[in-house]
Amino acid sequence: MSPRNTPKFSRLTPHKLTTRYAALGLFLVSLFILLFDSYHEQKSTILNNYSTTFESKVQSSIGVYRKFSHYVFKQIERDKEIVPLFAAAVYSGEEVRDKNRQRIYQLLKKDYALLKEYNFRQLHFHFKNGDSFLRVHKPEKFGDNLFSIRESVRLANVEERFVEGFEEGRIFNGYRFVYPVVDHDKQVGTLEVSLSMGSIVDLLFELYPDDDFHFIINKSTVESKLFDDMAYNYLNSFLSDNYYFDKAVFEQHLPKIKYRDLLDNADTLKKSLSSLTLNEHSFSHDITIGDNTYILSFLSIKNIKGEHVAYLISSTQDARLKELCNNYLIYLLLILLVSAVTAWSIFASHRHNQRLTTASNTDFLTQVFNRNKFTEHLQYEFVQGKNLTSTFSIILFDVDHFKSINDQFGHNVGDVYLKELSELVSNRIRHSDILARWGGEEFIILLPNTSEDNGVKVAESIRKETESFLFSPGQPLTISLGVAELHSSDKNIDSIVDRADEALYTSKRQGRNQTTKWSEIK
Repeated sequence: MSPRNTPKFSRLTPHKLTTRYAALGLFLVSLFILLFDSYHEQKSTILNNYSTTFESKVQSSIGVYRKFSHYVFKQIERDKEIVPLFAAAVYSGEEVRDKNRQRIYQLLKKDYALLKEYNFRQLHFHFKNGDSFLRVHKPEKFGDNLFSIRESVRLANVEERFVEGFEEGRIFNGYRFVYPVVDHDKQVGTLEVSLSMGSIVDLLFELYPDDDFHFIINKSTVESKLFDDMAYNYLNSFLSDNYYFDKAVFEQHLPKIKYRDLLDNADTLKKSLSSLTLNEHSFSHDITIGDNTYILSFLSIKNIKGEHVAYLISSTQDARLKELCNNYLIYLLLILLVSAVTAWSIFASHRHNQRLTTASNTDFLTQVFNRNKFTEHLQYEFVQGKNLTSTFSIILFDVDHFKSINDQFGHNVGDVYLKELSELVSNRIRHSDILARWGGEEFIILLPNTSEDNGVKVAESIRKETESFLFSPGQPLTISLGVAELHSSDKNIDSIVDRADEALYTSKRQGRNQTTKWSEIK
């Protein structure tokens, strides 16, 4: 049937439905954005907490060694021989310096061996001008000036104050405590007590057995200061091409590593971390390997000048981020479920309303417009015709001898004839034409922009098609038709309907199965 004459809900896309779906879509997008932002905000908070906690752990560990270092210095400072020997060397020639150097070395040799057991790496005396006097850890290396490469030594001597911090040296890197050495109220040089970063890592392993720890140092920092013959102290890091492992630190703690799957996925780690380490800031980053989620916290280690030179790293297995992710996935699924139910509810409500609208506008039996809906369209065309001086015609027709069909074959057969006739006529008229059931076996057609003569042609075409059509009950069917056109004198739609009705009954009186136009009988 013509869509104009059989208004099915599935063919309608009302503005209200589109607006509701657009509003739902906008709400969903906003909700997803809020959910996404909330997830990343909470994730960022968790990662920042890891960074803060790790920094606190490192500072606590350094604090332990700071106190021990102060104790070591005080013991040396109180020794009756060491400070006078060092002060005498300051004002003497090479012969006295060599003699005093050997004597101080012998006095400290056993103590230094004990210090190494507690993870201290260096004892180093410097003259006030920055020249190395005695490396207890490497006594054959002396005489080189350190001011250009050891800011801690320069500051402690020039500003005559205690200095501490991480620093790379000509032999080892380390966390350094540099003390002014005073003889008779005059600073004659400095003494450095330093420990390997491995000492801090070792203490971290001891205090926090559930975590793994690493130390990496920037390659350019090492290569700018290290004695050439000391390069064997470093290994390329699998975490970044720009960093070394301190060989001694790495090998010392390798057996303690618990999360071996991180080591086994070194390439994945490097790709994930490369851009982050280039920023040279502290950060925490999550990485998932298999079913395990890990948090890697990188603490930026700065030298005495405040320049980034290394990272202390902790890795720990995490459950909070995985739980957070799972919670937000549940929220997302719930939102999608509620949205799907809401969308279906909107559609079902719309479909129900459309069915109600269709039912109120459509004849239940024939599924063409009913009399009320046709009257709306006819009224609209009537106003348009009056205002725009256009015209229209209507065809009123009914089934010949329909009462006899009902009496002979029953009302069910009569209904079949009416339904098939409605479909036949709907397929014969234009999309702009409107067919409706006027009542009983009577139908009416509105033909916009159609004169009475052209309306007769349409009516005759329908009449002949009906007469020749093979209806499923098997009996032929004929119809009588009346055609009327809008007149300028018409005051309302009843006038034109009455004229079409008069023309229809003229067709019936004259023998049925024919078309009559009203202008012929006036």
